[in-house]
Amino acid sequence: MSFEDLIPVKPGFGGFDFPYEKSQIVFLGAPVDVTSSYRPGYKFAPAKIREASANLETYIMSAGVDVFEKINITDIGDIIVTPADLELTGRRITNVVEKILTDGKIPAIMGGEHTISYFTLKAFEDVFVIQLDAHRDLRDNYLGDRLCHATVMRRVLDLLPADRLIQLGIRSCSKDEAEFAREAGILAYSTEQINKGLVKITSQVKEIVGSSKVYLSIDLDVLDPAFAPGVSTPEPGGLSTIELLRILREIGKLNLSGFDVVELVPPHDDGTTSFVAARIIYELLATLGSQR
Repeated sequence: MSFEDLIPVKPGFGGFDFPYEKSQIVFLGAPVDVTSSYRPGYKFAPAKIREASANLETYIMSAGVDVFEKINITDIGDIIVTPADLELTGRRITNVVEKILTDGKIPAIMGGEHTISYFTLKAFEDVFVIQLDAHRDLRDNYLGDRLCHATVMRRVLDLLPADRLIQLGIRSCSKDEAEFAREAGILAYSTEQINKGLVKITSQVKEIVGSSKVYLSIDLDVLDPAFAPGVSTPEPGGLSTIELLRILREIGKLNLSGFDVVELVPPHDDGTTSFVAARIIYELLATLGSQR
């Protein structure tokens, strides 16, 4: 196995590293830190998530499984980032993800800014995107950029129809984004709606998606800053960690074909957010493993 666009990183996620050929889940770091409009520092995120993951228990009580007894993972390292050329970096991400998918494995991307979701999704076909995020990210242009952290889901809709995007935890957007989402018919649930009816909403999402392939994008600012302070654009009024874990326990039962965890900014973190990122990944892995 050879990926020329990668820098090998050891130890990998969780401190475990099965051979690529025997793995079901393939971790990839994408330390892209190019379009930040407020708090930069995404480039340190994959390393901090790996560090936190090695210091958490791998037995997940909610699922009753030890993650690594059920699933083989490998961590193939970090994508090479060319800061002056986002498109070149993006092509590297797409190429690596395409190979992972071709080999019949699930890519797990550790970001990095949210733009990595667009490049990852270029490798997918006929997939639902479930976005957990404080922000809609549906601007067509932001500060002169058509592709940045604030426009990423608008660019994803250049690839997929609007009825293939479901947004959860949304609580902040511009007037233009709200109008676009309404006209496009994008399904979205706010934090307050989830607070009042988490079980009902996750059931509705599962019914809509059915057996279709799903890509899950988790922007850590979906959480309230009290639970995840180390993000680029913190937004008060978010989900609690336990609410997010409960959502993931249900979403993880879908036909999950890939996922990312993005927007961690370690220079603005006290370590809390890194551990939350690792913990939610373990929760997803446990849910996947319990179905095997």
